Amino acid sequence: MENNIRELRENNIIFSKCVDMDLDFQENLMSYNDDMLKIIRCAVNNYIVSTDYKNGNLIIYGKCKIYLTYISESTSCITTADFEEDFQKSIPLDDNVGEISSEIKVVNKYNNYRVINQRRIDIHNAFLLNIKVGSLKPISMIEEAQNVQIKYENVSYFSHIGNSLSKANFEEQTEIPADSEVIKKIINTFWNCSVDEIKVIKDKMLVKLNLSFSFLYTTDTENEIIKKCEKIFSLSKIIDINGIDEEDIPIVNVDLANIYSKPKVNKNNELRFIELIGEVNINATVYRKVNTKITTDSYSTEKEIINTFDKITINKNCNYLNDIVTETTLFDFENIKIIELLDVSLAIIDNKTIELCAFVLNEDSEISFISQRKEISLFDYGITACYIKSFDYVIKSEQAISVRYSIKYSAIDYTEQTFQILSNIEFTDKDLSDSPALVIYFAKDKEKIWDIAKKFRSSVDLIKAENEISDDVLDTRRVLLIPGI
Repeated sequence: MENNIRELRENNIIFSKCVDMDLDFQENLMSYNDDMLKIIRCAVNNYIVSTDYKNGNLIIYGKCKIYLTYISESTSCITTADFEEDFQKSIPLDDNVGEISSEIKVVNKYNNYRVINQRRIDIHNAFLLNIKVGSLKPISMIEEAQNVQIKYENVSYFSHIGNSLSKANFEEQTEIPADSEVIKKIINTFWNCSVDEIKVIKDKMLVKLNLSFSFLYTTDTENEIIKKCEKIFSLSKIIDINGIDEEDIPIVNVDLANIYSKPKVNKNNELRFIELIGEVNINATVYRKVNTKITTDSYSTEKEIINTFDKITINKNCNYLNDIVTETTLFDFENIKIIELLDVSLAIIDNKTIELCAFVLNEDSEISFISQRKEISLFDYGITACYIKSFDYVIKSEQAISVRYSIKYSAIDYTEQTFQILSNIEFTDKDLSDSPALVIYFAKDKEKIWDIAKKFRSSVDLIKAENEISDDVLDTRRVLLIPGI
């Protein structure tokens, strides 16, 4: 007997884990760098370069960009150095997973440093790789079979349509304020990257980004003066994802990858411009709301059969959220007196943590770097993309900064559920056709009509009609008449 078979191609999650990365680096200053007297800030930006899947392993390639701001031993002026390190992580997967898709987020934890001498620094870099791997291995589902009763379940879920990790490159420049002296050295760059607009069409997605940068630089004067300059611009990228359409739901995470800034001369040969070159990682995933029937069980009234099942996990009870929330948080610093704020940055480390970073002048008129993290309780969804849309701040005291910020987020709230999919039916030689015409059955509370029909090789519809029942589950104990087929 032939079965009517439909192929399901849903993204089954086969690996979902936060992987700890702890890396140690030994960095030596280049010959053109001044010796170190005192380190003001050591920052590390970790980002993904690419991924590959071979020999049953997901291989993740990334970079660690290290930024150092310090006081020169020879001149007592503020100077900088930067270094770049590669990292690689291999995630073993099942060899027989078929086509895979991966989503990877980098969550920076912390970094520590130890000065060995005036030209060498040892750095411990700790971060997380939040890895989710899905398999698109097809599953065969029996939809209909001759002389067989099949159990159907109506399900509504968000189907994974496709994803892409791409890069958007930029090259910009900005002019320092007209009343500022010319640039001597750029000593720090803060940045914020957010998604401004997403438009999905057939097989393509347009992502419009909003990027903001603030630069601290010293002026080429006798007494070193610290100034600030800002640059805000938009960046667009068209991403190809086969199979997506305009009604689909995109979740897009972005983070700044490599960045390089340097002073640039104007037409008068004065260092009055800042040139900015870099790239943004865009991790886009697209979902589609699906309403369908799946088959989860079967039995025959004539022959004994053997059912074969396959598992599929889907995101049921899905709800798409897209909103902006505004909060205020107070950051306290015990071991410093803040006389002046030179520059402030606010970033989302993960969905539950924000981090404030700031360059300040202390009570001795020395430049210092401070940072602090605070937990927030805005999101607890399985699939989320969120960004700092805007923020402002006030100094509440010499040791406290109050920050009011708006977070823009898009998320999918769901309940994960695993179903047994009926993938094959085999008939045996055992005959079951000799059954009574009518049976009296004492049913239990919460008993399913399907289980009763299967037990007596009857029909769900016949039992419901005979006993004037409309629900699939009994709400009380009762006596049922079970008609034969």
